[in-house]
Amino acid sequence: MITVVLADDHQAFAEGLGMVLDAEDDIEVVGVARDGGEALELTSALAPTVLLLDAHMPNTNLPQVLRDVKAKAPDTRVMVLSADTRRETIAAATQAGADGFLAKDTSGRQVASMIRRLVGGEGGYFTPAGVSRPPRDPSVELRVRTLSARERQILTMLANGYSNRRIAEECYLSLNTVRTHVQNVLVKLGVHSKLEAVAFALEHQVVPVGPSGAPAPWSDNGDSL
Repeated sequence: MITVVLADDHQAFAEGLGMVLDAEDDIEVVGVARDGGEALELTSALAPTVLLLDAHMPNTNLPQVLRDVKAKAPDTRVMVLSADTRRETIAAATQAGADGFLAKDTSGRQVASMIRRLVGGEGGYFTPAGVSRPPRDPSVELRVRTLSARERQILTMLANGYSNRRIAEECYLSLNTVRTHVQNVLVKLGVHSKLEAVAFALEHQVVPVGPSGAPAPWSDNGDSL
């Protein structure tokens, strides 16, 4: 069993990715950290096979965390996740001791695949251009196409950690209207909770997440509220 500690301050992203990874037969998420200090503590205590480490958590010095993790848990492989895939960013992570690097918009299943490759001793530096993305399941495509522009926007906001109340404030909607839209999203995607909807969105790359995935303003294209 490959054990994983996931370090990311973005709660919805961490929970969604954790759900996807836990669904794999050979991977178990044994801890979730919200900053570099927690990542070091959990890694030191649990000695996971892999630490998935967000490169841009608040109050986190990535090179220092990488050095400390390697000192405390030398057998743990560290895969850095980042929305910034410039060569200098990858080089900086490598020089600081990262064993692998993944773009943050990589799907959950691809993250699982890259974890296996990393544990198996293969090179672990992958960006979207370097990853072969399988075609989306037609049933997934059909479900996604049923979402209105407003529902897709709300799903994006959920995946980026927005609460129902914040969505209501940002979109100038009533809380009840937002709840109705969220329920419609769940029904159309065939899931039973907001967490499952976020996991679905992450796994199938339905919406952007992270610093570059802030929801765009909604425009009325004929979809009713």
